[in-house]
This record gives sequence, C-alpha cells and structure tokens, in this order.
Amino acid sequence: MSKAWYAPWRKNTETKSVTLGTSTALGSFLILGTGNAATPSASLALYEQSTAVSIPINMVADAFSVLEPMLVVDDKVIKDHELIRLLNRPSPYFSREHFFEMLAKEFLITGEMIWVALGGTRRPPIELQPLSVKNVTISEGINGLIHSIHVTGNTLMGVYKPQTRNGVVKYYDGGLRELSQIRNYSTRNNSLLRGQSPLLAASKEVRQHILGGTHNVSILEKGGRVSLIFHFDQDMDDEDFELAKDRVKKQYGGASSAGEIGVTAGGELSIKEIGVNARDMDFSNLQKMAIKAVTLVYHVPLPLVTDERQTLNNYREGKLALYDDAVIPLSRRIFGGLGASLIPRFNLDPKRTKITFDPDQISALVARRNEEMIKRKTINVETDNEIRAFMNREPYEGGDVVLKPAGLIAAGKDVFVEDNNSDFVDDPDA
Repeated sequence: MSKAWYAPWRKNTETKSVTLGTSTALGSFLILGTGNAATPSASLALYEQSTAVSIPINMVADAFSVLEPMLVVDDKVIKDHELIRLLNRPSPYFSREHFFEMLAKEFLITGEMIWVALGGTRRPPIELQPLSVKNVTISEGINGLIHSIHVTGNTLMGVYKPQTRNGVVKYYDGGLRELSQIRNYSTRNNSLLRGQSPLLAASKEVRQHILGGTHNVSILEKGGRVSLIFHFDQDMDDEDFELAKDRVKKQYGGASSAGEIGVTAGGELSIKEIGVNARDMDFSNLQKMAIKAVTLVYHVPLPLVTDERQTLNNYREGKLALYDDAVIPLSRRIFGGLGASLIPRFNLDPKRTKITFDPDQISALVARRNEEMIKRKTINVETDNEIRAFMNREPYEGGDVVLKPAGLIAAGKDVFVEDNNSDFVDDPDA
C-alpha cells in the first residue's frame, strides 16, 4: 500500500472572480465572453441590455401568457378538467399568466424551457414550477445523450436522471420530482443536449445596439469625450497655459456646446480630431438594422415595433400576423411539451388528447374568423354543423343539411312551362 505524497505548503485556496476598474459593459464582456448568445447567461444578458431584443420577445410572450388553455379530446372541447385547473394555478408562487410568461421568455431568449412537476411521478402532479435555464447544467453521457441534469440555485436543486416512460424521456430526482425540458434546434450535438438561442444569429446587430447606446449615454453623462486635441505650438508659462486651457474648455466642453462654431485669434494653434462620432458610424441606421434583425428572428411584424409607414390597416394585419407567425407556433411548442409530460399522468390517451387554447378569447382572431364565416355562409356549400365545428361549437339536431334559399331553381329549367302548354293562341291582328 503506497503512501499518498503530501506537501505541507499546498493548501486549498478559495478562488474568486471579480472585475475591477471596468465599466458595466466591459465587466459583462469579461464575465460572459463575446456576448454572442452562445450560453443561456449570455442570451439573458442581451435581453436585459437591449430594447431591440426585449420589445419583440415581450410582445410575443405577453400575448401567449394570457391564452386560456383547454383540452380537446376526440375533437370535443373540455374546459373544466383537473389538468386545466392545474395549469390555471400551477403553484402557490406562480399564476397561470406568470407561469406561461416565464416558459415563453426562457424559450424565446435561450432556446430552452424547463419545469419541474412535484408530487408522485405516477400520479397527477400537485404543483408545476418553472426553472431558469441559466441554473441548469447538463452532463453528456458516452452515447452523446443527456446523462444527468444538475439544477443549482435555491429552487428545486438536485440531480435529475433520465428514464423512458410511455416512449418519452423524462428526468427524475427521486420519486417526487419530474423535470421536463423543451429545446429547439441547435447546431451542436445534433440538438440532443441544449437548445440554441435564436439571438445567436443576430448577436452582432444586438451588440451594436447595446454598445452604441452605452457609448451615447456615456457621452451625455460625462458631458463630452476626448474628440479634439488643442495643441499650442508656442511655449507658455503655467499661468498662460491655465488661462488658455480654461478658455478652450469653456467654449468647447460639455454637451450643450456640441455643434457650436469655434473662433480663435492669434497664437500658433492646431486642432486635430482623434475620435469617431455617431454620425461617422451611421449610428441611426445601425440601430434600425438591429431592430429589424431581431424582429425578423422572432417573426414580429415591423409595424408593431416601429412607426415607419404605420397605418391602422397594416397595424391590424400586423396583429394577425403576430399570432399566425409567432404566438400560435409558440403555443404549439409549449402546449405540446406540457401535454407530453402531463396528459399520461392524468390517465388520458395522448393520441386522442391535446392541450390547446381558446381562440374565442383573442379579439383579432375572432374578427378574422367571423369574416371567414360570413364568406363561407355566402358560398353556402357547408352545413350549419360543419361551420359550428369550425367555431368549436356543439352540433344541433337538423343542422347537417345544406340550406338553400327557397326561390332558387335548377339551371336551365323553364319556370313558364305551364303557359307553353295552354290553349292560348296569339291574335295576329293584335
């Protein structure tokens, strides 16, 4: 048995990271790296610092958070069920709106959303708790799949191991905690471990937006920047130098003096520009490019974000496009994930049951649906029950017949056939 080598001068030292003498933006850069949304923490930092990111994400997430969930079983709508009651009040700490909002924002920002169902894992859960993705670390197994999920922080911390139930991989920490993960496409590891933030492709534009805003705020806070050097070629004593310096600062310094014309006389004075201003960087266009890039990533119509060429008509169409292209696809991802996790635990058949939302609660969708119903009624090729099914309404007896106006006749039929068979003869002298 060999002895372990011991060095008395070796001690376990505590290592701490701290950022000294830097701005907030530089500190974030040093801690988070390039800020290109490659990690959940970096993605969340971009969301916190840029309105170009937060505005479209909040628009989609807020619209989703107020959707009222319902079950559809064999095309029959069920609004009163214990699963729906759980979603309406997932935990003592989260309302339905707050729970949906957190899931939506985590997914939109980081490309992942994670929640834990509390209670016996083979029974209906008693509580649902969302987790912040930045507190989750995933360990890869030798097969390239998830070996374990480590949750840190103060909420439901632990190690969750994978198991396959009902053809779906789930993660358990003991018999009372089930963790579920929804992730989107990622360019790494065949999308088997983590999701990829949609902001990754627009990171350059977003960082331009953040750094440009930080730069301008810094100028305003400090009253200017070193953009010009005033150099006097002639030698001056200390008193003359201080007088000249004070005169230059008074005339050119401060934000209120920006744009003024300076006039000097006498002396050998040279002025050299050493800075690049916002005009040279075309800052305004860079800001617009950042906004457009992020809104395109999240399928948010530009008329809802900017007032350029905004009219009431394209604003109304933009609201419909927001639901069609962003909110409804997001709802399918989230409700689909919730359904895969929860429906089997309520002894419902996943093949016949799905979680969806009530479209009658969305005014924009109701208005468009009513317009479509009027058109379909005018065409008059469907029964009342077929139209009611499209509106999630119950059928009624006698509603399976296509109704036509009583005055309609078959094409080519002579309505005056009886007159043609009468004994009436035209009077040639008439």
